[in-house]
Amino acid sequence: MGIKRRKFLQLTGLTAAGTMLSSCGKGTEKLIPFLIPPDDGSIPGVANYFASACRQCPAGCGILVRVAEGRAKKIEGNPLHPVNKGKICARGQAALQDLYHPDRVRQPMKRVGAKGSGEFTPISWDEGLSLLLEQLNDLKKQGHADRLLFMTPRLQGTLSELVWSFMSVYGSPHHLAYEMLNTESYEQANVAVCGRGDVPDYDLEKTQYLLSFGADFLETYLSPVRYGNAFGKMRQSRPTIRGAFTYVGARMSMTAASADRWLPVNVGQEGVLALGMARLILEQGLYSREMVKNVEGNPEVWMKKLSDYDLHSVAERTGLAPEEITSIARDFATIQPSLALVGDSVVFQSNGQDAVQAIQFLNLLVGNVGQPGGLLFCSPPVGQGSTSSFANLLSKVDALERDEFHLALVYRTNPVHGLPSAIRFQEAFKRVPFVVSFSSIMDDTAMHADLILPDHTDLESWGDVVPWVGAHSQVTGILQPVVNPLYDTRSFGDVLLAAARGLDGEGEKVLPYKNYLDMLKQRVQRLIDGSSDTASEKNWVEILQRGGLFEQEEAVLDVPQKKGVSPVPVREPYFEGNKEAYPFHLALFASPVIYDGRNAHLPWLQEMPDPMTTAVWGAWVEINPKTAESLGIKHGDLVMVESTQGSVQVPAVIFPAIRPDTVAIPMGQGHHGMGRYADKVGVNPLGLLAPVMDKEHVLPAWGATRVRLTRISDKGDLTVMGHPEGSYRGELLEI
Repeated sequence: MGIKRRKFLQLTGLTAAGTMLSSCGKGTEKLIPFLIPPDDGSIPGVANYFASACRQCPAGCGILVRVAEGRAKKIEGNPLHPVNKGKICARGQAALQDLYHPDRVRQPMKRVGAKGSGEFTPISWDEGLSLLLEQLNDLKKQGHADRLLFMTPRLQGTLSELVWSFMSVYGSPHHLAYEMLNTESYEQANVAVCGRGDVPDYDLEKTQYLLSFGADFLETYLSPVRYGNAFGKMRQSRPTIRGAFTYVGARMSMTAASADRWLPVNVGQEGVLALGMARLILEQGLYSREMVKNVEGNPEVWMKKLSDYDLHSVAERTGLAPEEITSIARDFATIQPSLALVGDSVVFQSNGQDAVQAIQFLNLLVGNVGQPGGLLFCSPPVGQGSTSSFANLLSKVDALERDEFHLALVYRTNPVHGLPSAIRFQEAFKRVPFVVSFSSIMDDTAMHADLILPDHTDLESWGDVVPWVGAHSQVTGILQPVVNPLYDTRSFGDVLLAAARGLDGEGEKVLPYKNYLDMLKQRVQRLIDGSSDTASEKNWVEILQRGGLFEQEEAVLDVPQKKGVSPVPVREPYFEGNKEAYPFHLALFASPVIYDGRNAHLPWLQEMPDPMTTAVWGAWVEINPKTAESLGIKHGDLVMVESTQGSVQVPAVIFPAIRPDTVAIPMGQGHHGMGRYADKVGVNPLGLLAPVMDKEHVLPAWGATRVRLTRISDKGDLTVMGHPEGSYRGELLEI
């Protein structure tokens, strides 16, 4: 009697990745070869391609997955998808390692040790669902349904509808959909300037002059594959036009390194530069008359409001030469169409909201809102979904500290790692009596759970993915399972539907679906024709073959015409920490490879060199050579970085492309949990951040922290592929 492949894998405890997972200093794991035919009857040696969607970041790209002999082998971009058009980034390709990760949670788990100890015992799904329903029903019967907290990232599409419906029928208003890297400030600013609360698409492909205020669109900004593709076309696809690109920011990122000009502006003064440019454009009469008419603006009134932003004053505040400011203002106004982007390094300052409004006003001033090559708003808005404000997050922390939540459900978010400790979330979260995680990996938050009901990975799941931005039309990518589930996991959607059915019959009335796939098909049909029918098999197969539901024609573009728009003065930025005691601005940036840390468990990405420093497997602090020399710090030294909130020890990278008064650390490392490839690798710099916010708009100011540096030793344990100054370690080369 032969042994089935799945049984063989279960007995050996190995996965069927058919790849090798290796790491610097982490050992090597050889995964078993494919010796036994799969259960699904696939033909050995014959590959099939399945269209699906990527959820490794919020961009929502379309993918094609190559599957042979029952195994997912390779991920590529879907050329039919309007967001990425056949391209895909390293994070998207690494989703294979999500599926075959050796530390996946393979079945339901119940805590047996102390909270946070990570000690769990396997249980059946029957027991796991019974425990979940027991907690839900007990709370509801006690009249405390509002003591349920549901934490997710920003949800869209069917999942957003499912969670909203579940919380509605259960009776709790407490759905917290929040991530540290969010678009709340953009949305508020767009309402103020453009009358629209959504994030527009930036039409890089057709612009001729691009001005980025800290927006790293080639790495992590909104939709990097889409914008990287568009940037290439902006530079090379037009025979007689090569778009110009200027980058404004304190640190040179990979995006800034691709610019024609880098302007290292003083931290927190980006909005001042934008208003100074606006004044020059008004003085020289280079603004759009049609725009003034549409918004019923008054250039004379605007000039009075910008009286404090004369060239001399702006040059002094920004640290830029007057001729540089004059040059980019004239170029922005005369090389048309032009486009200004604003990124997280600007948004998350204490005056970030002012700066975003100033930069969007600059776009409006030259008439590039709602126009090709500028900011494009789709009508109706694209990419709406459930999200929460920073104010809502703070209120939830206060409620946690008052013991108002008795049960917490956590899906696809890791707030124990991903939120700064200064806002007190981690300690407050530990007070919840019962926590249920749906994570497929034992991440930092799952370590504090009482029950884990593991979700399928994306390559085993049904779902829909609505991109935040990146297309001018309505786009819904369809996530479909490309392989059978490897382990005893279940779809989060099916588990939540089962929980709804167990709520004394009430849930089944609101969510009457046989399963999550049935709900998904009905939503897709509503998008097609507005009916409540389930998508026909023929339509459904065609949608799956394409990879989603894409409109054949570009949607109508909306030209926002908010009346009475005026420039808003930019407040002086505030920074936590005395300048003498803490002389350096701290710039945290999303890692180009592991983003905010959600991808840190994937060894392909841990091994991928940072594009600017070539560092791998860890965190580091980037220091200007002059600053390092004054402190006696050399490349590879172990350095203590200290703020008013705490300290971390990281190796030093001597990095000439950063302001001398600024140091930078990548986000995403320093996990306690999340599998062998992320656990205790590097440090989490979020603990350095001070609890500073823009109180007027209730927005976080993650960039408003000062730090000091202290050399510890020459043993920084830095691993790099090559030194940015030309030598691996030791003295800097004289160039």
